[in-house]
Amino acid sequence: MNMAKKVIITEKPSVAIEFAKVMQQNSAEWKGSQDIHIKNLYTIWVFRYIFACLVGFAPIKKESYDYDVYFHICTAIVLFIGSIFYAIYFENSQYQEEMKEKLFQKLVKIFGKDIVFGLGEISSYEYNNSMLFNKKVTFISADDRFSGVYNETPFVISEDSVTHNKRYKGGKSEEYMLFKGVAMHFKMKKQIKSRVLIYSKNLFNKVPQGYEKVEFEYEKFNKKYNVYVQKSQNVNGQIEARYLFNTAFMDRFMQLQTSFRVSKMQCSIYEGSMLILLSTNKDLFEINPLFKKVDDINQYNYLFDEFASVLSFIDVLNLASKTGL
Repeated sequence: MNMAKKVIITEKPSVAIEFAKVMQQNSAEWKGSQDIHIKNLYTIWVFRYIFACLVGFAPIKKESYDYDVYFHICTAIVLFIGSIFYAIYFENSQYQEEMKEKLFQKLVKIFGKDIVFGLGEISSYEYNNSMLFNKKVTFISADDRFSGVYNETPFVISEDSVTHNKRYKGGKSEEYMLFKGVAMHFKMKKQIKSRVLIYSKNLFNKVPQGYEKVEFEYEKFNKKYNVYVQKSQNVNGQIEARYLFNTAFMDRFMQLQTSFRVSKMQCSIYEGSMLILLSTNKDLFEINPLFKKVDDINQYNYLFDEFASVLSFIDVLNLASKTGL
């Protein structure tokens, strides 16, 4: 059993109990929604299958055209099969979006009454102010989002695609993907004056000028991440970084990367905020497709792991603000 599950089961056993209650109370409704979308495939879509097939037999209006029966049969079959695949794709997409709204709204409430699904955003100002990118963020596309307040700490979790659009003379433009994955923004009670940047070792970001590297006594953390702090004549950034980066903080930071199953991670601490970016091309926060069981509890384990790691991390941030670490 991993650390994330231990946090839920041993420290917050009520969470597991509440989860079971939600599943029991709502499984019939969720199964009903699933049955409707499956039924649509062999009811309202049937006429579209037939229409697609008939289109394949329609003659082409062209001079000197000889009707080729074999060609039109093949075309009709392709269109018929294509319409079936499209119908499955459409109903599955509609079903998953519908279930996200119904299911996630209820499940996230288990972790805290002030947590909601589908609201909250991380603005381009926060991305640009983080100093994590060498290019300016010009466009953000957000997919699944969670936001709220936990342990007196406001936060946003958003599945974002972040791009930079470079314009040339003559109206041409070129788009650069700066980041794709899960972004987390926290408002910190413990405000340090120095800016801190953290990169996993497999990221080759160009560190802004005026930053120096920080080494900690925790070798496990040092092997996975490079940490840089902004130089200043008025503030000793090395000391400030060590106040925040205690063993509990570094353990929970590494657990975030493990729970979200990503290889690349970067973070910026600035102006009372923390922005963490977990790079991945996978679609996270997805539920089982249309033809799999909606009440299969195993499909939600990842959601438990991810949320438990985030909330445990917030607990550490909150503890640091109270103890002065």
